[in-house]
Amino acid sequence: MGEFVHEAVNHSVGEYVRQQAHTNGIESFWALLKRGYTGTFHKLSPKHLQRYVDEFAGRSGCREADTVVMMGEAVTRMIGKSLTYKELIADNGLASGARAGKHGLTT
Repeated sequence: MGEFVHEAVNHSVGEYVRQQAHTNGIESFWALLKRGYTGTFHKLSPKHLQRYVDEFAGRSGCREADTVVMMGEAVTRMIGKSLTYKELIADNGLASGARAGKHGLTT
């Protein structure tokens, strides 16, 4: 992953944008992730949360590309990666296997 310059805006003093520093991008990303959660997955387990976030980060990164390019990028990212069923269902140490803590997520 490339290097990014981190900047911040100070909402408490009424600053919402400064040149290229704003929260529009992250708000767009969270909206995309939320639509995936409510519309497709319905439940995100803490064990695999990073996989979901990575998937939607990839989708967000190529959202302006045409379908053929998107599919090519998806296939390219799959090369050399696998998740066996045994790994998928392995115990994650949580009593429910999917939820923990106040909001259902753990770190």
